This record gives sequence, structure tokens and C-alpha cells, in this order.
Amino acid sequence: MGFEVKTTHGYTVYEAVNGVNLAFSYVLHLENGKCPFLRGNLCGIHYVYKPYICRSFPYIPRHVKYHIDEENRYIMATTEHGLSLACPVVKRDRGALERIEAMYGGPMEKILIHYYKDGYVAAVEAENARSLLLRLLSKLWRDDIVDLKPSKHGSIVVNLYEFLRKYYPDLPSVLGVDKVSSRVRTWLRTR
Repeated sequence: MGFEVKTTHGYTVYEAVNGVNLAFSYVLHLENGKCPFLRGNLCGIHYVYKPYICRSFPYIPRHVKYHIDEENRYIMATTEHGLSLACPVVKRDRGALERIEAMYGGPMEKILIHYYKDGYVAAVEAENARSLLLRLLSKLWRDDIVDLKPSKHGSIVVNLYEFLRKYYPDLPSVLGVDKVSSRVRTWLRTR
């Protein structure tokens, strides 16, 4: 496919029963400040699968904070979103957006629903998927199937979604990943 993609795992926790760190998120490394999937001004994977982060752009997560309640064995996340100035439209309209935000005194999300509805909807979908994965992991923890601890340096890192598939085999269909996999296989056969 010609894409060289580098990622670094973001937030991790140690799962003591299996002896692995679980990666809750990943950071995609940019190439000269640009997405490695860009070919000119076009997305090279747009017709195959456009990840939530791409679909929500320019409305991006600025900060994700994970809350771990060890007593009740529950994990949740809160996300602070913002508009990316890497988007030429946002950069162009920045002054007007700031004036509207100041005039209405409300959060940027209310403005964004009207300004860039599809991006806002994709961000909500991404947060719903993240919440589902964390609820499923929390259930395994409460049921004593896993034992979560702070991240352990040097342990193998496993993607949270892949880890949960062992316990919840229908997870791909619940999240719609099975449809994406089918599109990717079809696209690869035509190349």
C-alpha cells in the first residue's frame, strides 16, 4: 500500500493475570507535520476505512484523562476536544469562531454542532466506542477475570481492543469492525 506508519502507544495499564500492558490509545507519528496517509491533499485510505480521528477532524481530542476506581474496579475516560488549527478552514475562520464563542459564552461543542456537524458526530461515536471498551474491561476486572495495576515498564504491550476480543468474540460486529475488515480485504484484492 506504500504507507509507512509509526505509532507509539499512549496510556497503558498492566494486566497482571496475562502479564501484559494494555494500550488504551495510540499516537500516530506525523511525517513533516502531515498525516502519513495523505497523498497530496487526498486521504490514501478514505475509501477503505477512515478512522474516527480522521472523520472527526478538525474536532480533535486535546486531552484524554482516564479515571480508575480501584475500589469499585471501574475505568472511565473524559475527553477535552478542540478545533485543530492544522485545518485551513478553522485557521481561516478562527477569529469568527472565537467571537461567536465569546458572544454566546458557551462551549465550543455547541458552535461546532452547527459549524462542522459530521466531525462532532464522529467524535461522539469515538467516545462511545472508547466507553464501551472500558466498560467491558471494567466488567472483566469486577468478575476477577483480569487484575489491573499501574503500567509495568518492560512488559509487552497489547492493544485493548485485541485483548478484549478474547473475552468478547462478538466485539467486531458490535463495533462494526467486521464490516471494515471486509472492505479492507476487498480493497487489497483490487490492488
